[in-house]
Amino acid sequence: MLYAFVFFTKLQSQKLFSSSKDLTTHIESIIIKENNQKKDTLELKKRLSFLKESSNKKYHILYDALLANGYSVFFDKTNPQSEYHYLKSIQEAQKSKDLSLIIWTQLNYSKYLYFYCQIDRLTPIVLKVMEESNQIDSSEMILPGETFKFFGWIMFTIEDDSAVDFLKKSMLYMKGTSSESADVLNAIGNCYFRKKDLVNAMHYFDKSEAVALKTNDSVRYAKVLGDKALIYNKKGDVDTAVNLLRQDIAYSQKFKIEKNEMYASILLAKILLKLNNKIEAEKILERAGKIAGTKSYYRSSLKEVIELKLLLLNGEDSQKELILRRQLKQVEEYLLQTNGNTVLKRTNWLIQKKKYEDETQKILLELEKSERIRNIGLLILISTILSSAIAYVFFTKRLENKRLKEEEYENDLLMYEEKLKDVSSNIDSYAENLQNKDKQISFLEEELEEIKSFTSKHSEQEKNKLQQMLSSHIMTDENWSAFKREFINQYSDFYYAIIENFPEVKESNLKIIMLQKLNLNNYEMSNLLGVTIDAVKKSKQRLKKKLGDKYDLLFEMVEYKT
Repeated sequence: MLYAFVFFTKLQSQKLFSSSKDLTTHIESIIIKENNQKKDTLELKKRLSFLKESSNKKYHILYDALLANGYSVFFDKTNPQSEYHYLKSIQEAQKSKDLSLIIWTQLNYSKYLYFYCQIDRLTPIVLKVMEESNQIDSSEMILPGETFKFFGWIMFTIEDDSAVDFLKKSMLYMKGTSSESADVLNAIGNCYFRKKDLVNAMHYFDKSEAVALKTNDSVRYAKVLGDKALIYNKKGDVDTAVNLLRQDIAYSQKFKIEKNEMYASILLAKILLKLNNKIEAEKILERAGKIAGTKSYYRSSLKEVIELKLLLLNGEDSQKELILRRQLKQVEEYLLQTNGNTVLKRTNWLIQKKKYEDETQKILLELEKSERIRNIGLLILISTILSSAIAYVFFTKRLENKRLKEEEYENDLLMYEEKLKDVSSNIDSYAENLQNKDKQISFLEEELEEIKSFTSKHSEQEKNKLQQMLSSHIMTDENWSAFKREFINQYSDFYYAIIENFPEVKESNLKIIMLQKLNLNNYEMSNLLGVTIDAVKKSKQRLKKKLGDKYDLLFEMVEYKT
């Protein structure tokens, strides 16, 4: 009897222990299974209904995240449905305070942005996720191998040296020989190729090829052949390079891997042009161009195809050249907003800036441990001296400045109005002007308060003058139109995302949202719009009532740094 009691007690304790531990494993199995499913959205909702009906809220989060993936595949482009469910999954994960889910939901959204080349939107999220990943043991993450592999992809895309470290770390969590490990080995090889370390690059390409053959991964095998061709071409063995690329294209066509066929075709066309084999190059580019034109996220490849076609023409057909150059201009304009060189350079700068800030923070923390008391004392002393000096200058010149400010504000008003009409100014100067305008309004209000107690004719005239100046500082429809144009020019992705995803938002709501995006508070908004603070608050409350659950998603988008 005692033995039976001990046995069942141990069995129950094992179940309680494993239920929490197995939750992550179960979530991982669902995610992996859904990665291989066709994304018919109606069928997907039925298949995932058990998650939505579960009493465990963590499964609700998983439902929204996987549904967002389904819409992404279904529409094959960025879309409002995916955006809504991605952001909802992230928001609910944050409410749950489960760091593994917080990291995974943001990573899931990041993959969506990465796939559709939204690099500028992606960067701040990835930086945040990287920071959060340092706060949790890797074994507690959801699919840690996939997490570190994605970090490696991002670092490789922006040409950061940490890519190899992330990719090698992801290999620690790959279970045996698999397509995933072949993918990572190939990515490491590309990192070394970019560093011009051809020996290590070929070593990892060989390992990737061996795994691909062992797992019957035709996609990876075809890709490795193309990557090896890069090395042979670099070494001057052009014949081997051409032969490998032709094999790559043949495999890609056989298994309908259009993306890989497109990449291999572009590489082969470049080599054929150097060999002056224009006929084959033209044929290959025609096929590659058709593939590149089918997806918006193939625009980088389409740009390469057009540039190669121009080289092929060599000025011999002016009409065709004109058409191609017009196409090239359109593609370049699109790439400037997604994954063009400007965006990638800015992204790389953000990554390096974040690294610098992290290193600086570590140094400051070390210094603080040994010199905290001395530094604080010195800071207090300096602050006291500066405060005293500022106070002295302020009080001695206050009366003189007061007289000069009235004259300056009249001139500033004219200058301000001209700046608003100048559409060549950027949104940062608008924000600065709006803040300056708020300061002017505050000053005028203070001046009016001070002369209220006087009854002389002179004070009454001054009061009327100040009142006119105050009224003229309120933002007019003309000024608002100029401001709005510049805002859209600077924050086009944000503005059109609001218009597309929140059709309930009216023009009056947009004013509040756009000023909020520029970090203006309720008091500053009320001054600029010529309404009370309560009116601004009520406007936000009405918007919240109108949007319901989508209100938090709206202001989460507002707070994202772009």
